[in-house]
Amino acid sequence: MTIWIDICHTPQYNFYKQFILRASQDGHTVLLTVLDRGKTPTIVRSEMRDTRGVEVYVIGRHRMTKWSAIWDANILRLWQLWRWTRGRQIDLVLSNCMAAMIIGKRLGVRRYSFDDDPETIDFLPKKWCSLESNYCLYDDTKTAQAGGSVQVLHCLKEWSYLSPRVFEPHVEALQVYGLQPKEYVFVREVTVGTVNYAGQSSGAVLSVCDQLPKNKKVLFSLEEKERRGFYPKDWIMLQEPVKDIHSLIYFSAGLVSSGDSMAREAALLGVPAYYLGVRHTMPANRAAHTVADLQNEESMAFEQWVKTLPDNITEAEEKQQRLREKIDHEFIDINQYMIDLLKGR
Repeated sequence: MTIWIDICHTPQYNFYKQFILRASQDGHTVLLTVLDRGKTPTIVRSEMRDTRGVEVYVIGRHRMTKWSAIWDANILRLWQLWRWTRGRQIDLVLSNCMAAMIIGKRLGVRRYSFDDDPETIDFLPKKWCSLESNYCLYDDTKTAQAGGSVQVLHCLKEWSYLSPRVFEPHVEALQVYGLQPKEYVFVREVTVGTVNYAGQSSGAVLSVCDQLPKNKKVLFSLEEKERRGFYPKDWIMLQEPVKDIHSLIYFSAGLVSSGDSMAREAALLGVPAYYLGVRHTMPANRAAHTVADLQNEESMAFEQWVKTLPDNITEAEEKQQRLREKIDHEFIDINQYMIDLLKGR
């Protein structure tokens, strides 16, 4: 069987990665179309280079501006993807993006979308064009009531690569930065030049940097590298390409992020996490708060959250393990769910 998966940024690739590997092991051909956005094409090509039966195609681009997000990454790319599919035999389509669902419907093949944000502009196109428009939101009545192909799955999408069944942290990842478990805070500052962050001001992390605990080191991830000079000089910059970023998050004492994706990842890894952005009402962020204790300005003041960061390593690790077990008990195995779709359940 030939499976087409369309990927628009790195979190989506992370979501499908375990499914890709399992499908490849079972002898299927997997075609990956990847939007040229940030480091995503480099990451996908590097990690899938030696995977049997996997082919990677970079199609379209995102210039990290709001206009480019609308025109280059969506309107123009829909035509580019349609042209790419001409003459190809495709049996199954999976994607978080509406373009693949629209094209999959035109091709008359099985097509399933996955997402965790029902507030995006492509909600209705995916509802109309998907056989199943799946939302990994744990529990969201409003989205479930949309009807049609829309379904709410009892998990968050990050669980596909962070569940104990597929993720094993490696403390060796810390050696590159001279760090020890729980002695540092992971800090992430994202660019706001995308549709998702259209209503958010830049520099959210910069506004709270003075409130971070003085007895902790800071491991720093910055999308707009040209702004490095605005942040404290003693913050340790991530070295790209980043190796085993989720182990770096896992062993941190806490994570602060102006983007919600990494904040949710940290929460699901059992790490105290604080989201500085504005998407408080997004169902996935609410679910991460409910199940995994993700905090934001509406649930807890930042200065109060900072005081909750652990100093006792043993207690922090035990609390982290208990939280991970709780999440695993409450969530479905989303990778197995996709495998079942592949098998035609």
